[in-house]
Amino acid sequence: MKYMYMICLMVIMAYSGCKKIDGLQQNPAAIYEPNPQLLLTGILLDMREGPWGSDQINNQFMVINESFYGNQAYTWGALSFSGFDQLRNIQQLEIESAKKGDEGKPYLALAKFFKAYFAIGMTERFGDIPFSQALKARSEGIFQPEYDLQKDVYKQCLQLLEDANTDIGPLVTAGKSINGDFFYAGKLDKWQKLINSYRLRILISLSKRADDTPELNIKQQCASILNNPSKYPLILVNEDNFQLVYNSTTRDNNYPLWPADGVVVKQDLRNNLGDTYIKILTATKDPRVFVVANPTESAKASGDPDYAKKFTSFSGGRTGELQTTLKSQAVAGKLSTINFDYWVASPSGIPYVMLGGYETEFSIAEAINRGWLSGDAGDHLKKGVTLSMKFYGISNQAILDYFNVAGNEYAGNNAAGLEQLLSQKYVAFFQNSGRQAFYNNRRTGIPKFDIGPANSNNNQIPVRWAYPTTEYSTNEVNLKKSLQRQFNGSDTRNDVMWLVK
Repeated sequence: MKYMYMICLMVIMAYSGCKKIDGLQQNPAAIYEPNPQLLLTGILLDMREGPWGSDQINNQFMVINESFYGNQAYTWGALSFSGFDQLRNIQQLEIESAKKGDEGKPYLALAKFFKAYFAIGMTERFGDIPFSQALKARSEGIFQPEYDLQKDVYKQCLQLLEDANTDIGPLVTAGKSINGDFFYAGKLDKWQKLINSYRLRILISLSKRADDTPELNIKQQCASILNNPSKYPLILVNEDNFQLVYNSTTRDNNYPLWPADGVVVKQDLRNNLGDTYIKILTATKDPRVFVVANPTESAKASGDPDYAKKFTSFSGGRTGELQTTLKSQAVAGKLSTINFDYWVASPSGIPYVMLGGYETEFSIAEAINRGWLSGDAGDHLKKGVTLSMKFYGISNQAILDYFNVAGNEYAGNNAAGLEQLLSQKYVAFFQNSGRQAFYNNRRTGIPKFDIGPANSNNNQIPVRWAYPTTEYSTNEVNLKKSLQRQFNGSDTRNDVMWLVK
């Protein structure tokens, strides 16, 4: 009995010692069961986009005339698969939310939206992506996932968005909310509007496939959303915009143009407004030009006391022009610069809209113009323009004056009307919505993008980015199989993907 007692005591001590060592081996700074709200905040931080970057140069909103700061030569290379980092975080969000019962349901609904959001973001850059087999290394031992057809990626994502709306609807009705949300302060009704507005964006982006891909039901899905607003609420007012609001107190969240020393230099000859953008504003006598841009210095020096009120006083630089020519034009005072008094009146600047009500209205107008459903496309065009002008603080009278300008009335459900509403959609995207201006141009050719001697891509606007170089070393067999299927083995910026072929 004494020996058995000693043996039991030794076992107990050994077990306790192991437990203690295991506990000591844990990183006290690590979070082993993160709260869903912490994961949500991290995902939202990864969703952020911003103005004044290379995307806006490629959108032809701006031109750079100094090569040290960049160019508009369109010599794109590869991008990364960073979206999969976000998908891993979303997967963890689902795991942790499932442990929370009813408390986790809002996060699980949003996880479906996030999955679609990041997957679409990757497929519209590259083409086919590994999606259905992605993130299964730990659970199923799949370390080299096969690439899904781009069509199948869209099919899965559209279903995710439908399911997200189905799941979030009852939670909105029950008055539920979430924590960790700096976009909408936890208001699920606004998230539901974003889910459906984003789905509408995706359906419109598939317009080239509306008649040859019946399994996606593109027209039918679009009509079902727009004909049932109680089930599928949308972003239709600026107050519901999905936007990043900067602040004056936190340096890391000041407006991107706000200088570190707080001294705003209100002239930048290195950057000028793009002609593709400015000529639409001046041709239609759009009052937004007086807000976003400065008149040229040559107009100011003309002696005309009313120069600042005239549309002829604004001029943009051509994206295809040589930088030496653009610089000469800028120094001579022939190109407009941005209006710093508007953009950086304070460290908080202007909110960056990632998806706004004006885009929704233009998407509805396009669907009607294309005959996907009945309705008044001209009315939705007018609402879209009005929402965009209101965002810039344009007065009601100035908006009325704009619509009274000859040629600004809707041209009808025809090619001219389509060009009109797509041009206005492009204008509303200025310094907003990431690459959407480029994606819409890639899909429709509207507005016509400028090509000239500065273009180093054989006089072409690229249509995609090459796959990450890491894929060639970690998943080469499946990548090359996909490239052969898509582009006969090629992987360049000029290969046309299924989405816009």
